[in-house]
Amino acid sequence: MPKHWIALSFAMLTWGGWTEIAAAQHEMPYEFQGTQVALSIERFMGIDYTDVEGPGGSDVTARLLLNASEPVPTSLGRAGIDVFIDRLSLGLAGGVTSEDVGIIAPRIGYLFGLTPTIGLWLRVGGFYAATPAVKYTGITGEVLFAFFPHEFFAIHLGPTLDVAFADDPNPNYVSVGIPEMGVSVWF
Repeated sequence: MPKHWIALSFAMLTWGGWTEIAAAQHEMPYEFQGTQVALSIERFMGIDYTDVEGPGGSDVTARLLLNASEPVPTSLGRAGIDVFIDRLSLGLAGGVTSEDVGIIAPRIGYLFGLTPTIGLWLRVGGFYAATPAVKYTGITGEVLFAFFPHEFFAIHLGPTLDVAFADDPNPNYVSVGIPEMGVSVWF
């Protein structure tokens, strides 16, 4: 008879432990609850493949810590701010250089929590970029894997796609970042 009580007690403790784990998994650090704000430094490192219509052809450039010349404005390193409502993000990014080149890019995104330390942040949006000679408008998309070494800090890395339409008679271009890197801090 005592063996049955011991077995029943062990079964109840095991079952209770499993339900506590299941309940706790709903509130892991990668589960964003409520409203949060993320400040980011984006595209500060990466490799870009740019295909320009017309005589410019295609070009591959790499940059390490913002040290390379940007062949197109969408390759600029930029600062961003995103407001998260649960996992949905609404954001704005922008960057400028000393050569009067600037970009502003509104976007919408969604952050999927894959593990407690890895997430997938999908973002799409548009942009407006201006250089002294050309003005661009276009669409952008990003698939960023975010590594969270701390609950409120992330390093993101992933491919980007920018499709730019220039004012006439300047050429349009498509730029693919393979991969682009950035960091974000959540408040």
